[in-house]
Amino acid sequence: MKYLIKFRLGKSVFERAIDPRFFIEDLKNLGKAQVKVIKENIPSPEEEPTEEHCFHADVLLETERPKEEILELLEFILEDGVEVEVLEGSEEVKEEKEEKPKGEIPPPLLENYKLETEEILSRLRSSLEELEENPGSSELINDVFRNFHTLKGNTGLVLSYKEDESLRYIHEITHRAETVLQKARDSGIGLTKRQVEILQEIVDRLDDLFIAFTEGREESAEDVFPLLEELGSAEAKKDMVISGEGVSPDISALVNVASQYIPVFRELCSKGEISEEEAEFFRRSLLTLYKLTKELGFEELSKKTKELQNAFGNVDFREFCRSLEEFSVELQKMVDQRSEKKEERKTFDTSRYITKTGYLKVEESTVKDLMDIVGELSVFKEWIYLFAAKLDRVYRVPEASRELKDNIRRFRSLMDSLQRTVLEMRMVPVSTLFERFPKLVRDLSRVLKKKVRLEIEGGETKLDKVIVERIAEPMIHLVRNAIDHGIETPEERERLGKSPEGLVKIRAYQEGGSVIIEVSDDGKGIDVEKVRRKAVEKGLYTEEEISKMSDEEVVQIIFQPGFSTKDQATELSGRGVGMDVVANTVRDLGGDVEVKSEQHLGTTVKLTLPLTLAIRKVLLVKIGNVTFGIPAEDVGEVLKVKREAIKTLKGTKVIYHRDRVLEVEFLAEKLGIKSSVNGTITLLVDNHLSKGVAVDEVVSTIDTVVKPIPDLIATSEEISGITILGDGSVVYILEVLK
Repeated sequence: MKYLIKFRLGKSVFERAIDPRFFIEDLKNLGKAQVKVIKENIPSPEEEPTEEHCFHADVLLETERPKEEILELLEFILEDGVEVEVLEGSEEVKEEKEEKPKGEIPPPLLENYKLETEEILSRLRSSLEELEENPGSSELINDVFRNFHTLKGNTGLVLSYKEDESLRYIHEITHRAETVLQKARDSGIGLTKRQVEILQEIVDRLDDLFIAFTEGREESAEDVFPLLEELGSAEAKKDMVISGEGVSPDISALVNVASQYIPVFRELCSKGEISEEEAEFFRRSLLTLYKLTKELGFEELSKKTKELQNAFGNVDFREFCRSLEEFSVELQKMVDQRSEKKEERKTFDTSRYITKTGYLKVEESTVKDLMDIVGELSVFKEWIYLFAAKLDRVYRVPEASRELKDNIRRFRSLMDSLQRTVLEMRMVPVSTLFERFPKLVRDLSRVLKKKVRLEIEGGETKLDKVIVERIAEPMIHLVRNAIDHGIETPEERERLGKSPEGLVKIRAYQEGGSVIIEVSDDGKGIDVEKVRRKAVEKGLYTEEEISKMSDEEVVQIIFQPGFSTKDQATELSGRGVGMDVVANTVRDLGGDVEVKSEQHLGTTVKLTLPLTLAIRKVLLVKIGNVTFGIPAEDVGEVLKVKREAIKTLKGTKVIYHRDRVLEVEFLAEKLGIKSSVNGTITLLVDNHLSKGVAVDEVVSTIDTVVKPIPDLIATSEEISGITILGDGSVVYILEVLK
């Protein structure tokens, strides 16, 4: 396909410290691009952007990429003056658009749009209430401007996926309101009280349109456009002062004089600075207005005019102009009050004041408190089970025990439903994390002079919000390493018979009670021999130790602190930080990291993460008379084996299982507790079929809250936390299958 992309960018882009030339470079990475710069005046970083600064260019792009991808790349400047036009096959594209609608809006994007729009509308109402009291506040005007700008950009992005009449109205209204606000902000004069009132009405109508969109119904907004005309038109501002049909002759005389002066006042105020001749015009005009208001007996207006006379030349010119605007508003109010014209009675629809949104905003701390309560209820549930058994065994009340057990089943069902619902409140799609990576890949590719394509799968997979936030930094390390260490330069790849464009793939999916995130690349892979050499050079292992290690074991060395295969440190890598951060963060979360690599074919790093940190499924096991907990997600299998099936190989206890040799560790020996089992033992095997731990017996599986161990208590590294059972006993959680 061929696209013509027109850049007509001005001051608004440079105010956000954006250099549009970077976007040109990004477009070049999509295909063959011819760039024609028409006009270029880009401010330096220390310069204040002005109306003179601009960037006008046309880009003719040939690429196989869809238009949606180009729009996404240009998202941050699209509304500032960028047009994307399809040249080749444009007739077919038009027909296709007429025949079938755009695709569906991705659910995560839609959900974020709804939540953020609610917040923006709420902020706008609050800011406009403050602005009503202080219409000249540049800070408040800037705040309102930013919110309109954000809402416009967000709406434009959603519209790029699917056409909707309500969204189209929101987009156009916010664009026009934003333009007026930008002029008010840049001029420094501020807004009149009437303009603030209009903006409040516009926000109310935006809310109506937003609710119509969320409910899937149509809502006309034609009534908003007269308001927008009044908001932004100089003629409309003029009418605000000179309109007054049916008024008495004395007011009519004042209106006629004011209608000649005030438009000129506004025009001069918009300049910011005036000449001596223009200053003289102000003085004479204000004197005329003062005399007229005094003669006609308008004491309040006369007093305000005198204040304007005294202020002119003695206060900041912009401050004077704001006072002048307030005078014009006061004059219009007086005209309205004395007007003999009767307004038609308007219908008043109270339904617009009823909130119809399907979302409820809740503080994150409240959700956390609720999670803690649910966790305590889970513990209480276990106590009820124990008490039901105690009624029969100790208190000899079998009838009460049976009745309680019957009710426990219903209670358990309700508890499970409550637990699932509360957990769902904490779950967010991982796309909220992944959406930052396209730009990261583009920027890194440009810095490293590599061609890299990013593919993302499984963005809809949900994970605990706390975990998503904690793995953000490790994920950036993985993507960065894939491009810096893994992907070769285009020249290297061509020499190896590969496509000059490398591939980085991020994939997320759920597997049992865990979420798997894989970051893979089709680059050079990990050079195992180089890792061996570096490990010896850094003193991590001796030559003898490293020679006995398998390739899989050697690859795991990259997770050790301070290890790097880079010969020279750069801003991006080679400083020995990164992969150890990944491993430590993931393991602290109760997850695991695995890396697989083939030289010249690529590397895959696999993160296994728990669905949530709030409530964990734990296997209760016994060693002697002591109960311990082992995270259920770490256990792949539970076996019953004869003690004699366990052999000793080179000083290590092993067992042959599923065509593999598993290392076996007796927890009784490790923890110094006397085992109560001599014959058949219970073996817990990890998910990778590489290790097993022997316990006396598995008692049960429970859902519980795992609490961290206080720092004052000394424990071994295998103990990750504690939980409390229904009978009040404390159980240590062991991380022995990592």
